[in-house]
Amino acid sequence: MTVRRRRWLPVLSALVLAGVVGPPAPALAESTVDCPAAVDEQAFASTARLRQLNATVAGFGLRTTGSAAHERVIDWIEHEVDRLPEITTRSVPASLLKWQPHGGDLESAGQLKVGPWQVPVAGAVPYSLPTAGSRGGLIYLPPGERITPANARGRIVVRDFPWLPIPYDPILNAAHHATPDLQALRGTVYDRGHPAESLLNRDLVDAGLAEAAGVVIAFDLPREQVRGYYEPHTGTHYRVPAVFVGSEEARLLRWASGLPADVAVHARREPGTTRSLIATLPGRSAERIVLDANTDGNTWVQENGNAALLAIADYLSRLPVRCRPRTVEFVFATGHLHRPIEGSEFRARELDRDYDAGTVAFALAVEHLGTRELLPVPRWGGRELRFSGKSEFTGWYAGSPVLVSAAINAIRARGLDRTAVLPGYDPPVPGRVPPQCSFGGIGSHFHGHLIPTMATISGPWSLWAPSFGASAIDFSRMRLQSLALADTVLALGDVPREQIAGPYLAQRQARAHGAPTCAGELPPEHAPAP
Repeated sequence: MTVRRRRWLPVLSALVLAGVVGPPAPALAESTVDCPAAVDEQAFASTARLRQLNATVAGFGLRTTGSAAHERVIDWIEHEVDRLPEITTRSVPASLLKWQPHGGDLESAGQLKVGPWQVPVAGAVPYSLPTAGSRGGLIYLPPGERITPANARGRIVVRDFPWLPIPYDPILNAAHHATPDLQALRGTVYDRGHPAESLLNRDLVDAGLAEAAGVVIAFDLPREQVRGYYEPHTGTHYRVPAVFVGSEEARLLRWASGLPADVAVHARREPGTTRSLIATLPGRSAERIVLDANTDGNTWVQENGNAALLAIADYLSRLPVRCRPRTVEFVFATGHLHRPIEGSEFRARELDRDYDAGTVAFALAVEHLGTRELLPVPRWGGRELRFSGKSEFTGWYAGSPVLVSAAINAIRARGLDRTAVLPGYDPPVPGRVPPQCSFGGIGSHFHGHLIPTMATISGPWSLWAPSFGASAIDFSRMRLQSLALADTVLALGDVPREQIAGPYLAQRQARAHGAPTCAGELPPEHAPAP
């Protein structure tokens, strides 16, 4: 079921006063414009404009799924696309059990007391159990030891934030293309926070099953760098309260093992609704190119793909319709921070059904643009994050030879740095269609449903750590990446659908005949009960 909603009017006045919105850009005159093979840089959003768009999204603060801040983001995006010529919008609603920290702030939502001492925390763990206080004796469980009823029942478990370094060499060896500057990464490891999500989720589920009193996750990084950290982002409601602490507090807690402690999470759970916004720009045919980003987030990085989609929509809408061989659909999806209702997955399921009817050409997922590399360096008692002065490694995933070629051409034409064109993130499984399910992020949903897909994504430490703010983004790089993405839309605009698909067509046939495929399963909304 879809409904059209216009709820931006209550915030429009404030946006105008802030200088965020203004009159729409003039259309490019059809009589004087030839159809471009690549984006005219002078007609595309400036670096300053992209920074302004990114700042507006980030300025709404913590955008947990279905929160008032998240809804204001969606309303603002809807207003931005409604201003553009020819575009129409519709909404796809979804119901959820929301989790919202009191005051909209993770850092102040968590509390930890050990004996008579109040211990500063980096924040509450998202979707952990709201409680005014849960008491138990502290116990430190080292990495590799599962949380069980025998070692955790009635206790507050102290757990190290998982360290999961990934060697760069296998990634680069599998790449269809890698910019020359990536060769310096050979022999080193990719050391970031986001790969820890699955282990964090497992520990929180295990702690609930063990009837632990609470969980404390200890970073080896300073508290000021990880305050408000947002992981896991499964959107599963856990059965234990949990908080993050920094490296100095972690040392204190190991010394205090055995002492009584209290964990509090000041948050609320309540039924609510949210929506994905779908904006459609008609072309000469009804066959669609689908661009996708998510709208919920918590930093300047997560999710600034919305800024790129708005810039691309603005540019394409000012081209004459004869220069848009296909209809372009922009999906501003909800639920990435509450993945039981992941909007990108549900849109991919619909496009999977549509693909056989010939109405879908390919999908392009956009995440985390312009990011700057943060690396952990030694510091007394742990590590700290510092900018390296380089761009963050970016994966550009592509599932067919034509899509690979389009990605490589765009990367070269725009001079992108530290970017690899990859066939997938996970190891290939022979006989499965597709052999690799993961495109690193929300692109996985479209690729897993055998929609020809490209996806760009990076995963810096600043992805879930809001303390780095605007300094996490190189906006000139963000603009080059946005231009490259728009270039691929133009370059593939009139390429026959079958050529774009390549192996996807045979894979869809194999799936129809019973070949194993990607699961497409979503996390449960509630963690299992003991």
